Amino acid sequence: MKKYLFILPIFLLFIALSGCDNFGKEKTFNGVELYHTDKVTDAEADSLASFLLRQKFADGNTKTVQLTKSGNTYQFRFVVKEGIDKDPEYAKTTKFFASLLSADVFNGAPVEVHMCDDRLNTLKVLTGDDFGKKKNFNGVGLYYTSKVTGAEADSLGNFLISSKFANGRGKSALITKAGDIYQFKFVVKSGVDKDTAYLQDVKAYAGLISKDVFHGATVNILLCDDYFGTLTTVPMDNSTR
Repeated sequence: MKKYLFILPIFLLFIALSGCDNFGKEKTFNGVELYHTDKVTDAEADSLASFLLRQKFADGNTKTVQLTKSGNTYQFRFVVKEGIDKDPEYAKTTKFFASLLSADVFNGAPVEVHMCDDRLNTLKVLTGDDFGKKKNFNGVGLYYTSKVTGAEADSLGNFLISSKFANGRGKSALITKAGDIYQFKFVVKSGVDKDTAYLQDVKAYAGLISKDVFHGATVNILLCDDYFGTLTTVPMDNSTR
């Protein structure tokens, strides 16, 4: 999966924050001024900083962000160029970013992303979809929701390694359930969802996942775009059970 923040059209502004405003403790790394209030720990702020570095958000250009918390909900606040909060495509990507923050940094806890003006006043709030938590298996970042147990995620991850799906190359996948049906989602290149031969292979692979991981339960594979939006649903091949 792409480094999403790198493809975001982010126009963060440098802010000379006044000393009279209490934005919290400050950490500076690779151009990012990260403020965090006493509602979050230094360790949580450090975890966020590491994520922003991995995602190329912290790219040497000056940006201002703040991490705080309201109840059980983390709030990631960042300064945007005037008017960008009304851009629907930007909102779509920022919503996805909220999903990643929850799963990658805060262990599935709810996250709000606040687009802010140059005083960190909220212009727009976006929440993400539930990606659950994340485990890594030889290059595959596997998200799993609360509908799937950690043991099931481990079993699937080990299968992905043994079947060479997890081959060291960066991929993203998600496992969840709809009723009694397991849904295995993964990101594919544009157009692959129209490839008949590929779809037949995916159909067979769903059957193998059912047999080897989920004890014969029904498994559908959902081929997805970069935002885990479903392009097509491929039902399992029952002959492989």
